[in-house]
Amino acid sequence: MMMDSNSWSVCISSDVELNFLVYVARAYGICNTYFIEHSAWPNRKVVLADELHQEFETQWQDFWKSSIQQKAEAKIRQTAVSKFRSQAQVKFADLNHNHISPFVLNQPEFETVEHDGWRNALIEQWPSFIQWWNMPAGGQAAMHYWEGIPDVIRYVREFEMETGRTIHPFHMNVELIYNGPHEPIEVADDYLILPIRTEYLMKKDWWAERFREKY
Repeated sequence: MMMDSNSWSVCISSDVELNFLVYVARAYGICNTYFIEHSAWPNRKVVLADELHQEFETQWQDFWKSSIQQKAEAKIRQTAVSKFRSQAQVKFADLNHNHISPFVLNQPEFETVEHDGWRNALIEQWPSFIQWWNMPAGGQAAMHYWEGIPDVIRYVREFEMETGRTIHPFHMNVELIYNGPHEPIEVADDYLILPIRTEYLMKKDWWAERFREKY
């Protein structure tokens, strides 16, 4: 945390549910156009009958959108708290490595999922996902590593030096997703879903362009 006269915050985290939904999509080979190809992940894949493929795609898209919406609403509440705290005029980059947003899916039994086939598909994939997520060199460890990669404080400092102005106060929430999506999803001005890709996370120019457009 660094102190200064302006108030801004960037929270970079990795959400379990969104990553699980991507894992499920990749395991069943559905909604492939959403994600970066990675043939080795997950290592166990399921071939669906034709009649189930479209059903699962529809179910997946519904839950993906619902999950993002619920998490966006949670981010709005978090931002409101951050803005309240910013009355003290604290400037900081908050790298929150352990944040877990609310679940839409109610794992591990997924009782609220009405579609029997989809619920069973989620139940079937959850144990292998959570095992991979919690492995010493698994998903959570990888996400923690990438959460710390962007040097946001330096990017802001250099942007301010290059433009000759102090950046406007802002609050940005960044959610990282393993193996997808192809490119950033801008849910709201202050809420982004990013793939783990260096052209977004490690490129000063990409961050500077966002600062220039938004702040």
